[in-house]
Amino acid sequence: MPRFLSDHIPDLIFSPLPVIGQHYAIGFALVEVMVSLVVVTTSTLAMAFISSHAQVAIRVVVKEHVGRRLGVEMATWLRAGGAQSLSGSSTNLLQRVHNLAAPLDCYKAACTTSDAADFYLWHWRRRLVSDLPGARVVLCRDGRARDSTVFEWPCPSVEDDSSPWVLKLGWPDRRGAVNFYPSIVLNVGSIP
Repeated sequence: MPRFLSDHIPDLIFSPLPVIGQHYAIGFALVEVMVSLVVVTTSTLAMAFISSHAQVAIRVVVKEHVGRRLGVEMATWLRAGGAQSLSGSSTNLLQRVHNLAAPLDCYKAACTTSDAADFYLWHWRRRLVSDLPGARVVLCRDGRARDSTVFEWPCPSVEDDSSPWVLKLGWPDRRGAVNFYPSIVLNVGSIP
């Protein structure tokens, strides 16, 4: 009679597996293990793929939301009379948004109407640049903005006073394209 467990190991390793009917009672076949590994690997890769596409879709939706919020805010400001202090060509009334230096802080000092407009535009532009890098904004008269399926940046050079003011806002896609179309086109209507 063996005294130690190690004396039983050769018997345990080399003993035949007990058979119940026509099937082995202990363990799995190599094919079963391989099939289960393929199923687990495939489902893991599918979940990673779905997760990455969901993240991209979420980023796109967030940019659309931020762009629409900034566009509606600018359109509301313009309708409320913010454009009265703007001077510029009628081809792009917001051209000076791109060229603004840090304005006078209207919270700390008294501001004129022009200073207050510059203060608002500078802060709006700062949010635009931080939330939508590489974004472009155009405000001009465009009576044909809704006529085409693809929005264009240029506004017709010959427009009369009955043409509505249109705010066009766009940003590069995730691939960083330099030439991109406006993503949001808002009809501002008449600006006082």
